[in-house]
Amino acid sequence: MKRATANLILCMALLGPAKMAWAGNIDDIRSLVYAWADAWQNQNIKHYTSFYSPTFRSKGLDFKDWIQKKTDFFQRPGRIRVGISDLWIFIEGKNATARFVQRYQDSKVSDVGEKTLGLVHSKDKWKIISEEWKPLLIPARTPGAPATSLIQHKFYVDNRPSEPVSQKNTKPSNKTIVKSIKLKTEKNYEEFFIALNTFSIPKVQSIEGQKPRIVIDINNVSSWSGKYKMPVNGHLIKQIRTCLHRDTETLRIVLDLKYADDYIIDQTYDRKANIYSIAVR
Repeated sequence: MKRATANLILCMALLGPAKMAWAGNIDDIRSLVYAWADAWQNQNIKHYTSFYSPTFRSKGLDFKDWIQKKTDFFQRPGRIRVGISDLWIFIEGKNATARFVQRYQDSKVSDVGEKTLGLVHSKDKWKIISEEWKPLLIPARTPGAPATSLIQHKFYVDNRPSEPVSQKNTKPSNKTIVKSIKLKTEKNYEEFFIALNTFSIPKVQSIEGQKPRIVIDINNVSSWSGKYKMPVNGHLIKQIRTCLHRDTETLRIVLDLKYADDYIIDQTYDRKANIYSIAVR
């Protein structure tokens, strides 16, 4: 599935012993978010409000008052556009968070912001119970620069690859220790693993253009002895770079990708083993 804009969809679940138990719900939420945006863009108030729980609250408004506000807004003349990118989904039990970059445009307003939807799973459906928006300053894309489309595809942590790059130093337990980073290369995909000593979700972003790459930031890391550059020359990942920013105690890991029109990726966090992975195909 391709979309007009470049999307990085980061779907992540807290996976316990039954690691695939919530996999379907990740896809359910992903579909819900895009259907919600389509209903908004089509100004279909009945369909749009069906995604919300009666317990929804926003900026002091209860569900009934909020529905009235949106109904009045949807009746305004003119076409609107709603774009979604960088979708990240986090599930824990019957609660979930969907965070993404939202691009909105109508005849009078054009803005870009980070939208966060809080959801609850009830009666076999996900419903939105809260939402927040904050503005973002997004640099303009260089004219003529090709876009790399990074689109989610389900992939589950399987066999662990061998020959890890290990962190040898021992640090206090209150710090995040990157125990090893590993790359598994197969014919149709490559998977990058980060083994940690504790639960910690990295911050991930994509860089588009002629030199596409995935940037992974891990916080609260006080030391790192891994190599700065690790050429791997895989089918998709050509190099791994690492750098510890000691002032912020942030370990940055960069996956340099080979140029392609489209990438399909997925993130997974295995909470039982504290292993974070990115699959690229």
